Amino acid sequence: MASERPAAATLLSDLDRAVAAHPDRLAAVGIDTETNLRRMLTYAQLSDEVDRVARGLRALGVGPGDVVSVQLPNVLEFPVLLYAVLRIGAVFNGLTAIFRDREVEFILRRTASKVYVVPSVFRRYDFPAMARRMRAVVPTLEHVVVVPKGSDGSVPADTVAWAALGGPPAEPAPVSPDDLAQIAFTSGTTGEPKGVMHSHRSLRQTVARFHEHVVMPEPVVNLVVSPVGHQTGFLWGTVLSTYLAGTAVYLDIWNPSRAWEVIRQEGVTAMIAAAPFLRDLVEDPAAGGGPHGLRVISIPGAPIPRALVPRAQAELGARIVPSWGMTEYGIALAVGVNDPAEAYATDGSVVPGAAVRVVDAANRPVGPDVEGDLQIRGEGLFLGYFKRPDLTADSFVDGWFQTGDRAVMTRGGFVRITGRSKDIIIRGGENVPVQEVENLLFTWPAIREVAIVAMPDERLGEKACAYVVPAPGVRPTLQDMQEFLRAKGLTPQYWPERLELIDALPRTPSGKIQKFLLREDIRRRLGAE
Repeated sequence: MASERPAAATLLSDLDRAVAAHPDRLAAVGIDTETNLRRMLTYAQLSDEVDRVARGLRALGVGPGDVVSVQLPNVLEFPVLLYAVLRIGAVFNGLTAIFRDREVEFILRRTASKVYVVPSVFRRYDFPAMARRMRAVVPTLEHVVVVPKGSDGSVPADTVAWAALGGPPAEPAPVSPDDLAQIAFTSGTTGEPKGVMHSHRSLRQTVARFHEHVVMPEPVVNLVVSPVGHQTGFLWGTVLSTYLAGTAVYLDIWNPSRAWEVIRQEGVTAMIAAAPFLRDLVEDPAAGGGPHGLRVISIPGAPIPRALVPRAQAELGARIVPSWGMTEYGIALAVGVNDPAEAYATDGSVVPGAAVRVVDAANRPVGPDVEGDLQIRGEGLFLGYFKRPDLTADSFVDGWFQTGDRAVMTRGGFVRITGRSKDIIIRGGENVPVQEVENLLFTWPAIREVAIVAMPDERLGEKACAYVVPAPGVRPTLQDMQEFLRAKGLTPQYWPERLELIDALPRTPSGKIQKFLLREDIRRRLGAE
């Protein structure tokens, strides 16, 4: 059981334990969607590769406390790099594969990275060329390591080939549970990305307590579809799989039909990813293609549309686990294995080791069923923002971290996320319950996706604007939408008063809707009218 494992252990000790207990068990499977190449590593092979790459990083001058930045898609080399970096006492910094020069330069400069690891190519983009530009402008960047695509081992002459990494044997660096293990930059849904610092202890306790609360299938076969450069893929793909001595199945490009093939072929039992991934699985025709072993799907990162949970459970035959987390605290709310049915209409109960409260504008706890600001503290909380003590200090009140989310705690002790603090729409002095309206609209067959944001109004201050991705072959109107909400009994003051039809909602790599872009868009539209 997770609770029997020593809290003083590190992420490395979890790997060592898995290697000792299950050397021949598959630790990682990598699926290349474009070439259909399947590669795999047992735990014994993973350990050997970690040692080789750790020696190679040492030979490149990386030592304890140095930062290694890794920008890879979901590939087999990712867990190797993570544990190799930690083995030498260095700090791991992951970047999502969609980042380009502006974001990459900012992160490499902020972290003073010494080594930058990239693929030779991914989605036809030349990563070594970008890395070459980074070496010209980031003074601390000394080496670029290139992971080749497929069986082609060739890399540019001014880079270090993955296969060439190695060096003389050396003693592992001493690593303690409270050492800095990771710097993870926030998704950038608002403002400047912030470098979230986590120790071995904060990361490890988060996955241990989640497993204790939710009870993942063991041995887990975990489909990793959320980008590993983001916290969901990193923590709930790689770290959790190793903690449970399970198998992580890395799918590099998301395609729901291909995902169903992999789920059946690899015997996948679990998946932790954002709601759009679950919706795609449910809606794909391959969902009905035969039996599968999926038993648990957890949906963290952003509030899940309420109607999707019962539908997915009925159609997939798996336990769908609503949950809530953020880069600063992996998952602190989830529907536990022993929670009653009413919990599935919320974002869950408090995971052991965490504490949450809902407060008003004066920072006073509010009663049950009253909306307020969500605050959190506990074992899995981050250490602070890298090189930004000012932002760290501003994010805490009396030891509680201000999440920026709005929430309601029910009388049963379950928490329902109602939106972001910045998403509040105040129409004529009255708050519009944004997520409640979105959840109602999500049940309307005329639309596929919806996001509601504030638009300025001279008389009322703000009104609600709905950005809608319509269902195929449908063009709903504002009047159609308002008639649907009228039939649902929603007060007219809460109805969106403008409708914008779009092809897709802007999202971060982890699936969060970037509402700040929608707010900017509606201001531009209004200004042009």
